[in-house]
Amino acid sequence: MSAESLPGWLVAEVADGIQRLLVLRLEGCPPADAVEAVAIAWADAIVMRGGLWDEALDAPRLRAAFRALAAHVTRWPAPAELWQHMPARPKPPALERPAPAPHDKERILALLQQARRRLVRS
Repeated sequence: MSAESLPGWLVAEVADGIQRLLVLRLEGCPPADAVEAVAIAWADAIVMRGGLWDEALDAPRLRAAFRALAAHVTRWPAPAELWQHMPARPKPPALERPAPAPHDKERILALLQQARRRLVRS
């Protein structure tokens, strides 16, 4: 995948995460002048593994994953290690259960009365 085909917001988030890791100067760290190339390579690996990406849902997840990764690594990580720290997407709010229509209420009450009568006869 070329750099032009990667979502710009994703490359920017990955570049920020890479810079966070570079500051740690971990063993195996790439040179500071390679940040752009490293960010593009990581963004490409993330896109290849992750499917569809949405900035509103996934930018905060990437930030959190890089923060957690930085807190746990002792040497320069591979892009695959980011997935161990990637939080799940937030669940959409649940829909409220619709109120039954008046005719449904009547039908439900009739079924309950019928069941009650059968139980009483038994």
